[in-house]
Amino acid sequence: MVIKGLKYFKNAEIVFGWGAIQHVQNLGCRRAAILTDKRSMGRLGFVERLVSLLGESGADSDVIISIEREPTTEDIDAGAAELSKFNPDWIIALGGGAVIDSAKAMWVLYEHPTLTKEQLFVPFAVPRLRRKARLVAIPSTSGTGSETSCAAVFVEPKDRTKRLILSFEIIPDVAILDPEIPTTMPPQVTASSGMDALSHALESYVYALSNDFSEAAAVQATRLILENLEKAYRDGKDKIAREKMHYAATLAGIAINNSGTGLAHAMDHIGPRFGIPHGVACAILLPYVMEFNLGSEVARRKYADLARILGLNGGEEKELALGLIEAVRELEATLQLPQSIKEAGVAEEDFFASLDLMVQHSHQNVSARLSPRPPTPLEVRELYLRAYHGQQLKS
Repeated sequence: MVIKGLKYFKNAEIVFGWGAIQHVQNLGCRRAAILTDKRSMGRLGFVERLVSLLGESGADSDVIISIEREPTTEDIDAGAAELSKFNPDWIIALGGGAVIDSAKAMWVLYEHPTLTKEQLFVPFAVPRLRRKARLVAIPSTSGTGSETSCAAVFVEPKDRTKRLILSFEIIPDVAILDPEIPTTMPPQVTASSGMDALSHALESYVYALSNDFSEAAAVQATRLILENLEKAYRDGKDKIAREKMHYAATLAGIAINNSGTGLAHAMDHIGPRFGIPHGVACAILLPYVMEFNLGSEVARRKYADLARILGLNGGEEKELALGLIEAVRELEATLQLPQSIKEAGVAEEDFFASLDLMVQHSHQNVSARLSPRPPTPLEVRELYLRAYHGQQLKS
């Protein structure tokens, strides 16, 4: 029973360290269904290692499904059917956010096969899980934070809009964080996933439901990312940078799990609609949203406080806040990420053809309503236009 006025903090059990993948031998599983991306995790040998470790512990395992793109609602049913055939007591998601999000949804339908899509997407209405199986997440990227979050994101194939499952039930039971795995990420994936984590940290920090616990995680995640993302991008084998980024991504995931995301995430319809990777879309939108948030006294003060913690130059509150936004933009430029929707390759005709629908969906999103400065539909439209053309706020 949830008691009004109290705060509840929920996270996965976290196992962190080089070689942490070996922890699967401590799960006590009999039948483990592995959901993964064979194209990368299989090619790099991590799937074979996982199967071997499980076999040594006496578990029967099988690679049930390979997820190699952003999951759609249609993928959920197919994956759940495969799980039902294998009947696992543990589901192991080895891969990026798409793999882990897919595993969450398939897990729900494996345990509750009669659940409709309409019921699945009602916020915090997922029935109790863990009667058939438990979930362990082993992230291959340092970014999404899905390994400890209560959310799973999908694309509706018909109109390429985002659909969201929200429930504390789908938080993985165990998150195994092995920094060896993301050392295999190419630079562009390192950059994209790292900016996703930074957007989680900065948006949760000023979200209406933020609190001392979530803010502490957000501040540390921001510091670690600004100090280590460029290093990991330039040298993927930098063990210290990779370790710090893996910490940071999960800290940012903990922050959004106990607070929330913001307007940049609400506006990320440019991702599924135009084929822009989620982290890149967040990177494009984040500075424009932060500039918009300067109209909120709370956000402006918090940005300034964070700038001071990070040792950024500036005197007045607004100057410090703008310094933080500039630090984000400078990092994006260093990572060679597009700084506008147009620069990401979206044709003007395609953008304007989708604009009204994107504005509608963004404005209706709870992350927009609980942002420090809830926007009107007109303000969302203006933000999209600024982000498309790359029009920065004049200080």
